[in-house]
Amino acid sequence: MAGWQANLRGLNLPLPVIRRAIDKRLLESTKKGAHVWLDTVLAIVPTWSGASRATFEALAQAVGYKVTYGPIRSFKDRRALGQGAGFGGIEKNGSAGYRFTYRTDLRYLVFNEANRATKGVAGVFKGLIKPTPYKFFDAGEKAFKAYAATVRLPVIKIKSGRL
Repeated sequence: MAGWQANLRGLNLPLPVIRRAIDKRLLESTKKGAHVWLDTVLAIVPTWSGASRATFEALAQAVGYKVTYGPIRSFKDRRALGQGAGFGGIEKNGSAGYRFTYRTDLRYLVFNEANRATKGVAGVFKGLIKPTPYKFFDAGEKAFKAYAATVRLPVIKIKSGRL
């Protein structure tokens, strides 16, 4: 009876290195996703006084994005009002992910997001630059999901027991 012998060695995965690589990719991907979301929503939300667009500043600063403004068309630049009414950032989401957040308390942006504003309604005293409802949340979510579907975990190559 013939026999055979094998020497098998267990696989040693450097888990801390793998976790760091995955964590880095997830953070980068979440920031990029926030950029995609911001590109989309800021293509919808116009500049009138600057307040509505300024509500995105906190999130933008957290992910390294520059909010642009067109010409201020109102009597007064109200970006400071928007900055005080907008909240956002990026945070760890459990042990295996990140998320970005955005929230605004700017009442007319909230109104314009879901309602048709016309002259004399919700403080509109002149024709709007862009018709409402904006529905920027829906558009931003759709753009983010399309981007997120393309995200892949990093390829980690192990050579001779090392990464």
